[in-house]
Amino acid sequence: MPLHIHFVGIKGTGMSALAQVTAHIEGALITGSDVPERFFTDAVLERAHIPVLSFSAANVEKADIVVASAAYGDNHEEIARARELNIPVYSYPQFLGRLMSKKRGIAVAGTHGKTTTTAMIGLALLQSGIDPTIVVGSDVPSIGGNAYSGQGDYFLAESCEYRRHFLNYSPEYLIITNIEFDHPDYFKDLDDVICAFSEIAQKIPPHGKIFIWHEDPQREAIQAQSPIITFGLSEEADIHATNIQFHDEGSSMTIVAHGTVLGEFHLHVSGKHNILNALASIALCLEIGVPTEKVLESLGHFNGTKRRFEHIGQNAGALIVDDYAHHPTEIRSTLEGARLSFPDRRIRAIFQPHTFSRTEKLLQEFSQSFQAADEVVIAEIFASARETNLNTISASSLADLISQQGVNARYIHSLEEIQTYLAQTLAPEDLVLTLGAGDIYKVGQSLVC
Repeated sequence: MPLHIHFVGIKGTGMSALAQVTAHIEGALITGSDVPERFFTDAVLERAHIPVLSFSAANVEKADIVVASAAYGDNHEEIARARELNIPVYSYPQFLGRLMSKKRGIAVAGTHGKTTTTAMIGLALLQSGIDPTIVVGSDVPSIGGNAYSGQGDYFLAESCEYRRHFLNYSPEYLIITNIEFDHPDYFKDLDDVICAFSEIAQKIPPHGKIFIWHEDPQREAIQAQSPIITFGLSEEADIHATNIQFHDEGSSMTIVAHGTVLGEFHLHVSGKHNILNALASIALCLEIGVPTEKVLESLGHFNGTKRRFEHIGQNAGALIVDDYAHHPTEIRSTLEGARLSFPDRRIRAIFQPHTFSRTEKLLQEFSQSFQAADEVVIAEIFASARETNLNTISASSLADLISQQGVNARYIHSLEEIQTYLAQTLAPEDLVLTLGAGDIYKVGQSLVC
């Protein structure tokens, strides 16, 4: 009899991806449960023929293993019943670590850029015939969703530092896109974040490789027993880009690896941050033997992921775009990329701060992240279920601080009021860019419906 593995909270992006690849790697019978509300992952799970049940303690009674989303605690009826029956209960990162251990692991970590870099590598490996298993934190059209179950030796996974979750993994290859202070509800300070990345770097075996952004101020703090390869825009980086030219919604450049010119490369997603994501992807792919021409050709076809500068549509000539950016660096990079790609448009940034703890701890950094915008609208803070200290900072105070930086900024309380304001003021030359990890994307969707 095959294992019966039940996923509690299966509609989450990560959980649904994990469920898909588990069926292949474990040869298991997969079931899951979640709330009735419909998400994009419902279609993903339907395509994978994975049934989604309503929550009930009875769902786990015949299960051999239960995998629980971080959204649910031990008092959840299914998790409590599994423990009562002594059924092993894994967290998402624990079970991902179990699956990765069965293949050659590639972990993509970093404060920013994890999803896009994982998606880029996934596309290149698929098109080169390596046929990896992939788990990524977004819907990626180029790989057919948020997961792919391959027959090959490699297991590629987006790997989050929050609560040191990535320490559950033992990859052979590790990419660190960048290291900054984030998740202030868990990490004490930047040193604590650096310590976490150092811990996972030390897990890479001597025969493995670590790839890290050359210009990262924290790079020298990462010590490991495995070789380190750097990527970046500096000529001192092992893998770097020169002759960069921005155009339309992308860029062209020359790729140099270890002193050798590899060729010309055309990237069809905007911003310097995506050039760095591509360089990290190129470095990894070359190291595991993907031919140069196949790497550059594949990544030249990359067209992005959901909620990463995603084109939602147009309204009377105005372009509506959505992005998941919720950290000051991500916001700055996204807006600068928009300015490079659309120099003649009025950029209207609609930002929904995500969590009171992040907004409070990084308030000054947020206030200085909107210089590339012509107008900023700040929505109410989107609180996280994991937060206990609410109302420690106000969204209106952030709008005031942005205004003090010389940027036209205003606070508008509700999403409905923002929708009304934009509908009344929209102009054909506008680029409306919704930013945030909450539900701010609904504003953009309302403008094109």
